[in-house]
Amino acid sequence: MMIELISDIGMISAIVYLLLILYIAIGIIRTKTELTDVQPSVSVVISAHNESQNIGKCLDTILSQNYPPHKLEIIVVNDRSEDNTGIILEKYEKNQSKIKLITIKEVKPGISPKKNALTEGVNIATGDIIATTDADCEPPGEWLKTLVSYFTPKTGMVVGLAPLKPTAWILSPFTCIDALFGSLIAYGSLGWNHAVTCTGRNFAYRKQLFQEINGFSGIDQILTGDDDLFMMKVSRKTNLEIRFMPDASAAVLSSAPLGLKHFITQRKRHLSASKYFSLPVKIGFILMYFSKLFMVLFLILYIIMKLNGIIPLTLITIAYLLSFILLTIIGIKTKQCRMLLFYPVWEIYYLLGNLLLAPLGLFSRISWGER
Repeated sequence: MMIELISDIGMISAIVYLLLILYIAIGIIRTKTELTDVQPSVSVVISAHNESQNIGKCLDTILSQNYPPHKLEIIVVNDRSEDNTGIILEKYEKNQSKIKLITIKEVKPGISPKKNALTEGVNIATGDIIATTDADCEPPGEWLKTLVSYFTPKTGMVVGLAPLKPTAWILSPFTCIDALFGSLIAYGSLGWNHAVTCTGRNFAYRKQLFQEINGFSGIDQILTGDDDLFMMKVSRKTNLEIRFMPDASAAVLSSAPLGLKHFITQRKRHLSASKYFSLPVKIGFILMYFSKLFMVLFLILYIIMKLNGIIPLTLITIAYLLSFILLTIIGIKTKQCRMLLFYPVWEIYYLLGNLLLAPLGLFSRISWGER
């Protein structure tokens, strides 16, 4: 009886995970490839908080974008920086006419500093398209040109690839696979026009859309979510398409965490936003986690108890194989296939990491630097 129950649980878990992976795979196939040659005016909005070591490189890459200079402006919001960020930005503003600087010295309690900074930037932006990235990123030269080519008349928002660069920290390859998996979910779900996840370092939307739905109103008190929660709001409030941009030439990388403390703080922040996800999205992530968990438990018991469960074992093998193939597609685009050598161990890391950190992200106090 117990053996049959274990086999049934393994088989059901594999079927659930297979359905989720097929949902992603079909979504990728459904992703529209329609592009436009129209090049609208673009405002790149960046929030910078104590980014003196990164902001110069970031601005240099944006200033060298392959995009008509007269259609580009860069708005940098110095959000209460206590280092030399302000001095660096003042020099850039003085020497580059395309750069506009906003300095914020304090934020009202109860408002997300990041969303407040972005709102200040969007409010003075003159571009039809608002593109955002992080101050520690260096977007490639084709980023903006590729990004705006996805804005067909029915498109309101575009989400791009956002991989991580490995660091010297021993767990950084796993966090890089995390980012690949996140891009995979965004790619597949947006193929169905379902708003599930995205990353603010490679993100763009129409300014008119931002104004029509009153920006971050309704989610402005939440510390995080200037990307995924805002995307979900756009999906609820408008009929415009939200498209995924799978082009490798427009992928925007950021560095993986440098150590355990950095990793825990960052992961808690990301997980904290899940409290505000819609019910279908919450159910989807819960099903994904527990189907993965029970598949692993079945495999462990299969080895220990020498079970004769060929059907669940076959289904689990197919599920993992399809998941690996889809991750390889993203890995090829981002030139990170070598990270997938860690894939089998990543499955265990994924389960343990979420098990340990999800309660912290959902119930403990969340910080973002000094914010």
